Amino acid sequence: MVSTAPMSTPEAPDHPATPPEPAPAPPGDEARGPTFRAGDPCAFLQPGQPAGHMTVLRPGRTANVRGHLLRHDDLIGRAVGDVVTSPQGGVYALVRPTLAAWTAFMPRFARALDPREVAVVLAHGDVFAGARVLEAGVGSGGLTLALLRAVGVGGRLVSYDVRATSLETAAGNVAAWFGGPHPAHVLREQDVYAAIDPRDHDLDRVVLDVPEPWRVLPHARAALRPGGLFVAFLPTILQVHGLCEALRDTGVFPEIATWETLQRRWHVGRRSVRPEGDMSGHTGFVTVARLVAAPMGARAAERVSDADQPEGAADDEAGHGAGGGAE
Repeated sequence: MVSTAPMSTPEAPDHPATPPEPAPAPPGDEARGPTFRAGDPCAFLQPGQPAGHMTVLRPGRTANVRGHLLRHDDLIGRAVGDVVTSPQGGVYALVRPTLAAWTAFMPRFARALDPREVAVVLAHGDVFAGARVLEAGVGSGGLTLALLRAVGVGGRLVSYDVRATSLETAAGNVAAWFGGPHPAHVLREQDVYAAIDPRDHDLDRVVLDVPEPWRVLPHARAALRPGGLFVAFLPTILQVHGLCEALRDTGVFPEIATWETLQRRWHVGRRSVRPEGDMSGHTGFVTVARLVAAPMGARAAERVSDADQPEGAADDEAGHGAGGGAE
């Protein structure tokens, strides 16, 4: 027969265990919650209108969206995705801007990399959560924001620039986007051509937006872990050629690749489908090279590239084809 007597409950210990400290909330979108707070970026969307107007919500201010006035105090505390109507009759959806849209809107000291270029840096540069990354040539911090999102609070991003104004602008943009300074971010007024600070060694990635990245190679070789990646953005192909030659000559970057990304947006309507009138053409090149522990020959990367070409292409480059080389 099964007993129906209630089971005894174990007594609570005299000294209950102290609950673990809560983990710090990650900065950025994931920490902002489902409602808008003061200091949050906010975008106003209307169907059929061009890219939404953006602002940073501040108590006491008013947003002017194409002549429609919306008090920030009425928006703070609203849920993300809410639809509001202005006193002038305009209807808007309140959303958080994408990072790509925010980068185009934020205060800029210098031109920021386009989202298509940032995508190549992150994907082919293989920037992962927890990575230790050095960037130089910060500009206004557009790439900085994307790198911080990628490395997360468990990684580390060190940003070098010789211009104090650039560092100040980038720090402000980081704080505006993430709701304060990012715990994984370090800013230094440092010339990367001169040195990489020993405190910033043991890196997984070096990401450069400077005119002469080949001057950084001796420092990058000392600071990068074997297997790490060297990434550089350059606007002209002659700069790319100079960099690739310098990388090959070291003998320790056997894998080198360069990308140029062209982008065209399409209009897809109910009755017509067509490309947009303007196309995002050339802006620059992204070169990625992998460091190994020991030299593999000064022309190793070129031989690997030749092996991947269709039959006969290597002969053409050697001078047997119609085109001349750039040597």
